[in-house]
Amino acid sequence: MPFSLVGTFHQLTIADGGNACDATIGIWPPPARLTEPERAIAARLSAHTAQTRPTLDWSVADLAAPAPRKPSTGSGTCHGALLVATGQLDAFLLLGAGSWDIAALIPIVQEAGGVFSDLVGQQRFDTGAALFARPGIHQQLLDIAASD
Repeated sequence: MPFSLVGTFHQLTIADGGNACDATIGIWPPPARLTEPERAIAARLSAHTAQTRPTLDWSVADLAAPAPRKPSTGSGTCHGALLVATGQLDAFLLLGAGSWDIAALIPIVQEAGGVFSDLVGQQRFDTGAALFARPGIHQQLLDIAASD
């Protein structure tokens, strides 16, 4: 039987504008799996945004804490980027990202109007960090991540 597409399709569109202090950001993995510099970045972003998913103290690596749920209900580590593409998250930061984790997500988020970069603003997927965000807050989040 030939393959056919049935149903209604909608263009994904991410709203521009906004302020990072009003944003909901997903961050993964949890603090216990991050290096100290990565935890510092996650803690800064968490402190300067309205909500972080999962809701954790990103400054502390509590090895005894139960494993938190991912920022999404999906099974994949990078499902958070798809939540950005569908407007359900304002941003998603994946630390320790491999190119295999994010390469397919970049064109999906960009086609929806979102922005992808590493933490220095380059469109590289080999640095271990991936930030997907609405265009209006992407640079704000980079600035927060880089601040001390």
